[in-house]
Amino acid sequence: MQTQENIVALSPAKPIDVRRLEKELTVMWAGTIAPAEQGGATAMGITRACVLNLIVYASQLEGRESIDAMLDEVIGRHPCRALVLLIDREAAQAKLEAYVSTRCQLSSKGAKQICGEQVTIEASGQVVQTVATAVAPLLIPDVPVFLWWKDIPNRDDVLFKRLVAMADRVIIDSACFDHPYDDFLHLAAMLREQPQTMHVSDLNWGRLRTWRTLIASFWDVADYRPFLDHLDRVVVTYEKSKSSHDTLMLRALLIVGWVAAQLGYEVETSTRAEVDGGNTRFTLRAGERMVSIEVRAVDAQPAIDPMMISILLSVANGDAEFNVELKPERTKLVTGVKIGDSEHSIGRVLTYEARSEGQRLSSELDFLTRDVIYEKAVALSARLIETTQIASSGSQ
Repeated sequence: MQTQENIVALSPAKPIDVRRLEKELTVMWAGTIAPAEQGGATAMGITRACVLNLIVYASQLEGRESIDAMLDEVIGRHPCRALVLLIDREAAQAKLEAYVSTRCQLSSKGAKQICGEQVTIEASGQVVQTVATAVAPLLIPDVPVFLWWKDIPNRDDVLFKRLVAMADRVIIDSACFDHPYDDFLHLAAMLREQPQTMHVSDLNWGRLRTWRTLIASFWDVADYRPFLDHLDRVVVTYEKSKSSHDTLMLRALLIVGWVAAQLGYEVETSTRAEVDGGNTRFTLRAGERMVSIEVRAVDAQPAIDPMMISILLSVANGDAEFNVELKPERTKLVTGVKIGDSEHSIGRVLTYEARSEGQRLSSELDFLTRDVIYEKAVALSARLIETTQIASSGSQ
């Protein structure tokens, strides 16, 4: 990755000079395409490209270095104009600074460099709200706009609402919620209130993609469908630690919400979850049939990042079982089927590797249309969370 950067001094008492920033980018590109004998890079082959706009909102505590490293992973696959907003809302002193840079990465064939560009704006204090006025004129027309909101979405936040209005898709990470249950309920409310205008990608949902792929594959086998149509029990097991219990519980509820929403299960408003230590049990309705949903927490091993470890779908007290498990080496997911006393191996094993934030963000930039399946999973998961809160209040 190669970068060039210029600092543009701005006055916090004045709005951002968009024309000046564009001029600085033009000057930088002119230097990039200078003849090779003059120190330019023409000999290597430079392609300036922009397939999308990416607005990144983050706290200044994140640091420019971590954001730049993340964008290094994105730019090769999605050359873009990145508008990075590093915000400090709590600062007493107003500050406004901007940096323009090009970001280049060798193409997959290594013959030339694919280059995008970045405008980084650092704002603090009372000038924070003026940042939104600079974003719209800096967007490249006729390509999609993505907003990567590296914070908790807040429907009452003026800046959040203004940036969402500019975006075709909003990317969040529910795994980073400070108060997982309450923040998730707020997210569900936002999706319910503005489904046509706020199209959301969730990195936490992306972490479940391999699990969802393997669960859905059971329905590809015609012989299994009669059993799957009569499921009466779903068990999700995850590892807990003091720092990750609620976060992984939320991920478990999200995949339960997906299964239940896709199969048409309903949460009755009067239902209370049964909470017993690290285990939580829900009862859902599937027509005339009741379905037991269990979310189990087991202790994580010391010095190992806790993870989801299994999902079990069963019929009639174990007469048929379908499961997806994390293998002991923690790098693969494997499926298994048992019907009666007979083990049925369907031979599905998928790699389950750790991916960086930049890699997960890059994957979400492939999707532009509304994810109705995710929205339904969020809605049902939120109803499950509400039943746990009813149970908690009822036990006090």
